[in-house]
Amino acid sequence: MLNYTFFYGLGNFELNKYWGLAIATYLFLGGLAGGMYIAGYFAYLRRNRNEVFLEISKFGMYYSGIVLILGLLSLIYDHPNVLIAVINPTLFRNLESWLAVGSWIILFFLVIWFLLLLEYFTKLKMPENLKFALMSVNAFFAFIVILYTALLLRGAMFVPMWMSNSLPPLFVVSGISTGIALCTIYGAVKVRKVEKEFKLADSILIISELALIGYLLSELSSMSTLTSYPAFSIAAKTTLELMLQGEYSSMFFYGFVGIGLLFPLALYFASYVKKALAIDLLSGLSVLIGGYIFRIIVIAAAAKSLIIP
Repeated sequence: MLNYTFFYGLGNFELNKYWGLAIATYLFLGGLAGGMYIAGYFAYLRRNRNEVFLEISKFGMYYSGIVLILGLLSLIYDHPNVLIAVINPTLFRNLESWLAVGSWIILFFLVIWFLLLLEYFTKLKMPENLKFALMSVNAFFAFIVILYTALLLRGAMFVPMWMSNSLPPLFVVSGISTGIALCTIYGAVKVRKVEKEFKLADSILIISELALIGYLLSELSSMSTLTSYPAFSIAAKTTLELMLQGEYSSMFFYGFVGIGLLFPLALYFASYVKKALAIDLLSGLSVLIGGYIFRIIVIAAAAKSLIIP
């Protein structure tokens, strides 16, 4: 019987307590916020084409910070010690820690976001060149925020799924996809129209997610055969079994792959044949549900694989 206490020395109680729904919610909202901003930024570049792009640009860029703050609050509410750690000056100087690097990234993003928000809602106007430069820099930070949500997990040693090469790009693609999906929903509600560019972009992202999921499963399969690290290989095998045959298989196949990827992809294609706002709303909602389920699986299946005897 193996006892997987090598995970930073934590036992079953600590794993269940500290790696739960709050972490998954934080990862989801962090990726969603970054995706919203990126979608809003590219809509801003096309804002002169029609009202849809203009409204989505404002929604994506100006509400993304609120979503990120909600994610941080959900994490702090469940883990108050996180706030103490983040505001610790010593931690901020420890740039070898992904928590410190991520804190700086989030801080820079929120500061620029607040400046843009202040400029939009007040009479304090800035030159257009400066405004566009800030928007562009923050689009980069938005991308890094999404990437950070995966790299934060990668900092945890000896967790096969979190150490996989496919997880960071998968989080990035999923984050941008959910951001586009929420902007699509907003456009359908606010302007009663969704531009085909958003549908095409999200369709490409969903197809990319399917390919990356296949890569992730193949990585876990390869990790499960590593004879030189028996505990690591057993954890990888257990994670794979939990996702494909075990406790989280229904969430993975029906929730993430079915509802979150294949169903909205089919709806996107159907919307080219028959235009209906209900289809656009349903496809966007499905992507959001699938993205959240995916984060739950990433946390739950990986952590549980380390505590199964």
